[in-house]
Amino acid sequence: MPEGTTITEEHLQEERRTVETILGGTVGGGIIAVAGVVLAIIGLAGTYPRWLLGAATIAVGISFLIEGAAIASRLAELVHDSTKGRVEMSELGSGVTGETLAGIVGIVLGVLGSLNVYPEVLLPVAAIVYGAGLILGAGANVRINELVVVHREDEAAARFAIRQAVLATTGLQIFIGLASVTLGIIALASAYPITLSLVAMLLVAGAFALSDTAIAGRLLSVLRR
Repeated sequence: MPEGTTITEEHLQEERRTVETILGGTVGGGIIAVAGVVLAIIGLAGTYPRWLLGAATIAVGISFLIEGAAIASRLAELVHDSTKGRVEMSELGSGVTGETLAGIVGIVLGVLGSLNVYPEVLLPVAAIVYGAGLILGAGANVRINELVVVHREDEAAARFAIRQAVLATTGLQIFIGLASVTLGIIALASAYPITLSLVAMLLVAGAFALSDTAIAGRLLSVLRR
């Protein structure tokens, strides 16, 4: 928090409500991501792979939507704090993020694939969209977390530790994004499009599950203070 800023009880309660809201969304997103992991694993085991790939694609799309909402919430809170309430996020734009767009497109492709509309094409394309969404979202997360750290942390050691944690998570997210894009492209030209797309969904859903678990742990530690 910048020097000279007085933290009122009302402000603390407002921040706590914000953390609780984000925590609820994170836990819900984590559960959906785990469901996507389970669906992908069962599909890879040979049980209704096409149907389960469609379901896993929809589950991952919902995770993207929740992630997009969480980023928009963090941005809105940061803008509100930085401008002392003079500017609201709604005044700057719609708040639609790359994650939100990836989630919407992926869900549509997942539904169409589940309805047997060119699943060997649309579901690999969904894997490419999700991979691109992860890569683009990684950059946005770094910038937002950097702003949050600068705005709220005074100690250099704390800033350094948080930055390292964010960079480690971001590196994994970019790696999985690249892997998903690669698998989706190969799937389009392969004799095994469903299997390769299932692997891509497993990776992306697993990334969301790990990320949401880590975020939920940090938020719980904040609430216990």
